[in-house]
Amino acid sequence: MFITINLKQCWTMSVKVSVIIPSYKGSSQLIRLVNRLVKDDYRDKEVLVVVDAPSQDVVEKLSKQPVKTIFRGKRSGRVSALIEAFKQSSGDLLVFLDDDVSVTEQSFLSKVVESMKSCEMGEIMKIAEGDGLLGQMVNYEFMSFNYGSMLFAKRTGRCLGLNGAAFAIWRSAYEKVGGFKYKIPDDFDLGIRSYLKGLRFGFIDTPHVINYAPPSWRDWFKQRVRWGIGAAIWVKDNWRTLLKILRERPSLILLLLFLVLPSLASFLITLSLNTLVEDRLVWMGLLTVSSFYTGLLPFTTIFSYGLFVKILLLFTKTLAAILASFAVFAVFYYKIAKKMGFKFKLASFALLYFIYSPLWFTILLSGFVRVFIFRRTTLEGRP
Repeated sequence: MFITINLKQCWTMSVKVSVIIPSYKGSSQLIRLVNRLVKDDYRDKEVLVVVDAPSQDVVEKLSKQPVKTIFRGKRSGRVSALIEAFKQSSGDLLVFLDDDVSVTEQSFLSKVVESMKSCEMGEIMKIAEGDGLLGQMVNYEFMSFNYGSMLFAKRTGRCLGLNGAAFAIWRSAYEKVGGFKYKIPDDFDLGIRSYLKGLRFGFIDTPHVINYAPPSWRDWFKQRVRWGIGAAIWVKDNWRTLLKILRERPSLILLLLFLVLPSLASFLITLSLNTLVEDRLVWMGLLTVSSFYTGLLPFTTIFSYGLFVKILLLFTKTLAAILASFAVFAVFYYKIAKKMGFKFKLASFALLYFIYSPLWFTILLSGFVRVFIFRRTTLEGRP
């Protein structure tokens, strides 16, 4: 009698996995995620869920599941939840998931463990889902984020900016970098510390998770204001390190910047070719005021669009340069979409390039003005 031993499968199943999920209040999405993880066919696993200010319904449903739950009466924050869950975990591999992601693939944890054989930290690919135009725009963004992370991993073997909605890290590596700290944004902070510590980083395209676009433009706007301020704080805290990395890999960093912010190209073209000083002064004034009163950001963006159209009408060379840059980015995004299995439509990409991305870029700039010029680093809605 011969017994066939699959060494690859044996190694995978010998790794204990701790899945850590922080949540505020909890939701039906959290319950579905936990159910899916409990039913995952990976044997040696534990699921730890920390819920701040949970509803009674969430408490009852989670209490029935074979998971470790930590219910806290008030909102103490994401980082506090992650640190507390880590202390109670015992896995060799830590998988961090946000409470609003969905796991749809079979053998999710087995695939994550297998993908982590050659790296110390890995970002799991995210695919955005959502209704209407907003869903399409966010999906393009996620595509560019995924490709940027994958490209940086291939070129450097390191992580610079981590999307903490879904990633995995070996316990020893997590302890090596000092774990999560009370920094804004906490995932980007962990990412840059992993870079400085030389952790081997990989991009995990199989399996993936589903992220959902904000349900409304209002929610999207609030989210992006937080992201803009958070990005500015991260740059402010790490500018020396970032400048050093830029000097070491200028072409790669600039490529990634233009990839995730395509409107940066049109902005630079417009700024360099426009000689109307008064327009620049008015625009900078509006941007400065908007950094204090975020309700003015839509008006600032509309003014930016108006200025943009005015320049296009006055300067033919600007129009030609903008259209040329759009064509280049369209081809670039098409190739990325084809490579990564995303959908690409020229009409929706035009909306991304000419409308959506400039709006996000304006919000981002206002965050930098707020943090770098006026030294305001508080984030609304955070404990």
